[in-house]
Amino acid sequence: MPANKADIRAAALAARRALSPEAVAAKSAVIAQRVRALDAFERAPCVLSYVASKDNEVDTHALIDGLLRERRPVLVPVAEPLGVMIWSALHAWDDLTEGRFGILEPRPECLRPATPPPDSICLVPGVAFSEDGYRIGYGGGYFDRFLATFDGLGIGLAFREQMIQPWVPDPHDVAVQIVVTD
Repeated sequence: MPANKADIRAAALAARRALSPEAVAAKSAVIAQRVRALDAFERAPCVLSYVASKDNEVDTHALIDGLLRERRPVLVPVAEPLGVMIWSALHAWDDLTEGRFGILEPRPECLRPATPPPDSICLVPGVAFSEDGYRIGYGGGYFDRFLATFDGLGIGLAFREQMIQPWVPDPHDVAVQIVVTD
């Protein structure tokens, strides 16, 4: 695997994009089951989750569906200008539309800004993860900036193909505490 972030990102994205829809569905189901089995997930007063929407990301739809059915609070990220990410309460799938960067975000009339409560968990996307929890995303830094101030539990979701050897993180990189894979 290449040593610099740009090369790691390109190689990991190529590996993820090469997965068939069937493989992504099967692997995502295993990951969802493993996340649901975590005590921290069961105890969390609120779950912050990205909404999988591009490049064969680990699919979070089943996890979010379950939370909505259980009427557990779900917050989804909204990319704001200048690299700021806020969270919005999600009540239904109809709240979402394609936003910046091709990701699903709340429609303007469904935006419900919310501050994550203490002891929340955050399901974190990534292009590549190391065993020690460091991640490489698309390069915008949104999740790193958020995780730097988040006092809950960060859980990275990744396919085995996204796991890479540790690299020297940049000073602004923030590790998740757990990485759940298939």
